[in-house]
Amino acid sequence: MEMEALDILFDDLAHPNPYIQSQAFMAMVRDWPQQALPRLLGLLAQPDIALRRASVRGIGAFGAAALLPLADLLMASTDSTIRASCVKAYAQVASNQPGIHFPETAMRALEEALSDDSPVVAVASVMALGQVGGQAVPLLLRVVGGDNPAQAVAAVNALAQIDDPAIERTLRDLQNQPQLDSYVRETLESALARIRDLQARQPQPG
Repeated sequence: MEMEALDILFDDLAHPNPYIQSQAFMAMVRDWPQQALPRLLGLLAQPDIALRRASVRGIGAFGAAALLPLADLLMASTDSTIRASCVKAYAQVASNQPGIHFPETAMRALEEALSDDSPVVAVASVMALGQVGGQAVPLLLRVVGGDNPAQAVAAVNALAQIDDPAIERTLRDLQNQPQLDSYVRETLESALARIRDLQARQPQPG
């Protein structure tokens, strides 16, 4: 009977209404965490895009419990759709729980995903690291200085969203690198302008 109730929740996950989907995966987290998470991970191979996206959102609701299982699946899978979905699920976890600490295994999985053969996986991993925040700054800085302009642009934009006073200074230092791609340099200038604009809007003390 219990498994029938869980099956109903998985039926609801396929519902087109995002609210019904959310209610379903929140009930999974609350009542069937051990049974539901492996099934959600299994749906990341699902050809139905809407159901796959709902599964990514559902995995994101499991928080810390999803981090190591996602790393295992990401490292083991040769399917770029599954790997991209794992990376997007990491972004969901970090977005749902700002400041959550990613264990070394999860960070290593995301680091490997940066050099994935699939451009979708590689760029999505930069976005996920941006959601991870301060813990991911060293990796993102390495990407900015790398030889993949599309990733570097994504990394600059990700860094600009992280609330860390040291980032502005670091982005300025990166501007001085002579070998920097012109598009990346343009993105750096735009990111620094956004940071200055945000600072100007902050209420001044006293």
